[in-house]
This record gives sequence, C-alpha cells and structure tokens, in this order.
Amino acid sequence: REKDVTLQIGLLVRDELKRRGVAVRMTRTTDTLIALGDRGAYCSERCDLFLSIHINSLPKRPGYTTARGFETYFLAEAKTEDARRVANMENEAVRFEQATMAAAPTGGLDFILKDLQLNEHLRESALLAARVQDELDRVHTGSNRGVKQAGFMVLTTARRPAILAELGYSTNPEDGRLLTRPA
Repeated sequence: REKDVTLQIGLLVRDELKRRGVAVRMTRTTDTLIALGDRGAYCSERCDLFLSIHINSLPKRPGYTTARGFETYFLAEAKTEDARRVANMENEAVRFEQATMAAAPTGGLDFILKDLQLNEHLRESALLAARVQDELDRVHTGSNRGVKQAGFMVLTTARRPAILAELGYSTNPEDGRLLTRPA
C-alpha cells in the first residue's frame, strides 16, 4: 500500500540525509494519517524545503498496469490533463481525513500574502523538482515522466520551496517490485 511504501522510503531518505549532515523533520515516522492541509506546517521557519513522497496509480481500465515511471511536481497551475488527474487523485485523499485540517486563509490580505509566498518560492521549487527528477532518473528503471506543475493541496501550506515526487506506479508490477526493494 502507498502509505507503507512511502513511509519506508521516507525513513530511508531521512537516514541518508542525516548521514550527510542534513537536519530532517518528518511529518510522520509511524503509520498515522496527517491531514494534507496540515503537512506543510511541519516545515517551520527553520525549514529550507518541503518534500512530499507519493506513489502514483491509475484506476482499473484497459492498460492500467502498463503505465510506469516517475515524475516530480511543484505547485503551480496544472498545464496538462495528466497533471490535473494526478493532483485531483492526491487531493481526493482529504475524504479520509478528520476535520482537523487547518483553515485556509479567506480574506483578501491573507490571499495576497499567500500568493506572494507561493510566487517567491516558485523558481526554487521548479529547480528543486528538476534536480530530484534528474537524480531519480539515475536509479529508477521506469520512464522519466518529467517535471510537472499542478495544484497539490499538500504543497499549498509549506511556505518554502516545495515539491511532490511520484516515485512510480503501484498499479505497475515492475514499479511495485522496484519500490519495495530497499536498494
């Protein structure tokens, strides 16, 4: 299941970053649900970037097991139908959450401040996404599906350079095997 695989990958990434002297703050270290809108708050003022790790999937339909590969997103308006589909699928997870999600700013000034913060980190997020995508290309045996942009709820509250990495497809047997091997 995505939640189990992403947690294990997150723990491996954390351990490697710590080995390299990078401080890491995890949104979760156990099997617990953190609301999408609350995850960015873990990236406090001492946080330099926010990474959300995910596994992609497709609904059952002819050929749904053949899609494979990895892609990295940053927060901006989706440019393709596929990017919108992935963002909608990830954002739909909100239906499993309790009503503990932080309220989004609603006033005019709050909206302007949020927009300024997002724009400030847009370039850095795009550069980070490209770097992560290049590094994934070195180790992933599937297709490099590129850097994309979309409106992921999980990225809206980070207030830092923020990306979402889709590390493969759970609906593809080859990606499934790759993602469940520690190497």
